Amino acid sequence: MKQLRRTAVAVTLAATALALIAGCGAPSFKYAADSADHAYFKVPASWQQVSPDKLAAVQGALLNNSAAGPAGGSFIWSRAYSGAQKPALSTLLVGSNTPAVYASVQSLKDALRSALSFDEMRDLLFPVTSQARQAAAAAGENLTGFSLVQSTVISLPGGIHGINELYEFNVGGLPDAFDQTVLTNGDTTKLYLLLVQCYQDCFASHAAQIKAVVDSFTVRGS
Repeated sequence: MKQLRRTAVAVTLAATALALIAGCGAPSFKYAADSADHAYFKVPASWQQVSPDKLAAVQGALLNNSAAGPAGGSFIWSRAYSGAQKPALSTLLVGSNTPAVYASVQSLKDALRSALSFDEMRDLLFPVTSQARQAAAAAGENLTGFSLVQSTVISLPGGIHGINELYEFNVGGLPDAFDQTVLTNGDTTKLYLLLVQCYQDCFASHAAQIKAVVDSFTVRGS
């Protein structure tokens, strides 16, 4: 993980230098925005958007039992992009060889509203906290190679609050890196999620792009 961080710094410096040399030209990024809920982020212009129909199928298949899916509340808005020209839909949330980003806005069910702690946000997609990982192991889930790189609590104007977690799990025998941001509004009626992931080598080599995506994630609430 230290190597990942060192590589990320080096790639960021290199990207900055290239940007200064390149000067003006075609836009480097494009934006995805949920204007009604005042949430947006940017992705590299070369990344491909996943069609709404395909994304809906992924959400139904991969998030069915997750609080980040129908169990947590109805989807208001969602988008997904991939660095691959023809991304495999099964790798949008886990196990991608190219960067993949998934974002959603949900209207929360009452049951999740009352239970939405910072730890619940951390464990929204995968068991990140020690308690959740112990419970997953007791249930027979074979999750190995967990490493927490960075954990940050977020507090923004207007009552927006949540977490950002950078962590890894072994997927298919290889370390898979996840940068996960989960936010809610002041009255805990909506849930905002941004996940960027790919295998560790991919994550390190695209560190500057991934950081730009994560840093651009903006939620002002509604």
